[in-house]
Amino acid sequence: MRALAALGSVATAFVLCACSGADGGNIFPTPAPDAAPPSVDNGDAGDLVNGPGTQEAAAPVICTPQSVASFQATWTPPEQWKQNVCSAAQVSGFYDACLSPPISVTNCQTFVQQNAACAPCLQSQETDAQASAVVWHEQKQYWTVNVAGCIARATGDATGAGCGAAYAAAIACRQQSCNACWAAQGTTTTFQQFSACEQQAGQSTCSTYAQAVPGKCGDLTTGPPSACMPPSGATAKIAYMQVAPLFCGP
Repeated sequence: MRALAALGSVATAFVLCACSGADGGNIFPTPAPDAAPPSVDNGDAGDLVNGPGTQEAAAPVICTPQSVASFQATWTPPEQWKQNVCSAAQVSGFYDACLSPPISVTNCQTFVQQNAACAPCLQSQETDAQASAVVWHEQKQYWTVNVAGCIARATGDATGAGCGAAYAAAIACRQQSCNACWAAQGTTTTFQQFSACEQQAGQSTCSTYAQAVPGKCGDLTTGPPSACMPPSGATAKIAYMQVAPLFCGP
């Protein structure tokens, strides 16, 4: 199981909060640093540590923005906000069981089984038709807090023409531009490197998408979107605990 811990600044356009799990024996045992510098291109931060028993040499790291010529923004609308599907204890418990590194597959599965009404509201796969509070990516290599979907619900526009969709497109472009960071088996990539790549992509390969967000959204730190924007320097758990209750909580 892999795990990423991440956070984002909300001083400007983007927050991308990610942690992750995936099949296999790799563990991220330590949370990410607690803050990243304010930037419209601020992204994830975290640590990647190879798990025990890895004997083969690490593959070379390719962690610079790659061409996104084939990238096409697709919008996955968020689930409706559902009040009282999860208690406050269940919302917090899901993070502890499923998202907090070092992640235990067994602990997460146990939580999901014991909280069958709540857990589906809290998590979804990137291939699902609608997105929940947490979205898993790249076959559970990492997860993101669904800030874009939260913004869409907060602003009352869950269409592909809304602010939430523009925000999501900018994030998705940066992810695609930097997914080569995770492509090689045995990679020595750290999540800080992935984050740095995403920041570079926001200024280069994905600058068009990044520049579209302020025009579509205005100031995300005021008005309805602000309910979805974690404070500057927020940890992954703080970001999750701000967004998840809006989707599912009391």
